[in-house]
Amino acid sequence: MRSLALVIGLLTHAILSADQHGGPEVLAAVLQRAGERVEQYFTRAQSLVCLEVVRLQSLTSSWSSDGLGRTVESELRLAWNPGADGAPSTEAQTVRQVLRVNGQPPRKNDWNNCTTPEQEAEEKHAISLLLPSKRSEYRFTLAGSTRLDGRAAIVVDYQLLEAARADARMVEGRDDCVSFNVEGGLRGRILVDASTHDVLRLDQRLSGMVDIPLPKTLIRRPGSPTTWTMERWDTTIRFKAVAFANPDETLILPVSTSSLRITRGAGTPRLRTMTDYKHYQRFLTGGRVIGN
Repeated sequence: MRSLALVIGLLTHAILSADQHGGPEVLAAVLQRAGERVEQYFTRAQSLVCLEVVRLQSLTSSWSSDGLGRTVESELRLAWNPGADGAPSTEAQTVRQVLRVNGQPPRKNDWNNCTTPEQEAEEKHAISLLLPSKRSEYRFTLAGSTRLDGRAAIVVDYQLLEAARADARMVEGRDDCVSFNVEGGLRGRILVDASTHDVLRLDQRLSGMVDIPLPKTLIRRPGSPTTWTMERWDTTIRFKAVAFANPDETLILPVSTSSLRITRGAGTPRLRTMTDYKHYQRFLTGGRVIGN
């Protein structure tokens, strides 16, 4: 046991001493351990639900609030297929069920509901990029060390190798609501706990501007543009310890996400989104639900 503790201690010291030119063996060790923690997190999180509170605010060109904001509350859970018989695991998905909009039950005919929480029932979980089956799609680089919330952290930069592409569609039953998806062209930074290798924070942004081709039904209108351009999409996800009782357990879980999106030509060109994840509940055998 002392030998194992010594080996782990030396590895942690090497990682914290490494700068952005750290050796590939150190980077490989960090990614391996962080990937194992992500797999453990996904496995455990499938027995959890939480309340997602999303606050959306349109911004003016001077970055002040533009009109009233919108608050969407949803029940959120995780879906993940870890693979069987050696098959690679898939990206985890967060599954959403909208409960309230501005404190009221959601209305299908609400013409302000052209937002991600209300139009997207599922989203890829960002830290899926650390899964062994996904890491080959990225370029990772050690970027030194820092401290976050009083904890020593390893800094890893990443870049998705796939070039940026986008597609868009009209939301069914709506003639003014466009749903678009951007794949590729992402880069960012991960802060990994130096002792446990849990992800403490993930930052993500576009590598460059992305043109979004608009649906044909929209561009047929006289004077309509054929594309929008996403100039910026910055996202930060923070993770912290959440304690459960009976039995006692502490898990590192997402607690907040902040996002800023600038899309030239869109009806809402500048959108700030602040998300809190709260009231985590844990499902145990026998049908019990334990709150944090």
